[in-house]
Amino acid sequence: MAIADFTPVDRSIQFPLARGFHAIVAWVAARRAARAKREALLSLLFAPEHRLRDVGITREQLIRAIEAQGTRVRASEHRIQK
Repeated sequence: MAIADFTPVDRSIQFPLARGFHAIVAWVAARRAARAKREALLSLLFAPEHRLRDVGITREQLIRAIEAQGTRVRASEHRIQK
C-alpha cells in the first residue's frame, strides 16, 4: 500500500472552467493597469510646465501617449497652466 500518490494529474481536464476564470482575471488585471496608466498620464496634463521640464517630457508628448492608448483628449484637458 502506497502512503502517497505523486502521479501527475492533468488539472485542465478536471477543471475546464479554470482556464476561463484565469482568462477573466487576466483581462481584469490588464484593464486595471491600463486605467491606472491613463489616469497617471491625464494627471500629468495638469502639472505645471516647469515640473514637466524637470522630468524631461513635454505636454505634446503626453497628449500623444494618451491618444496612443485610444483615449480621446478634450481641449479643456490639455490647456496650458501657468
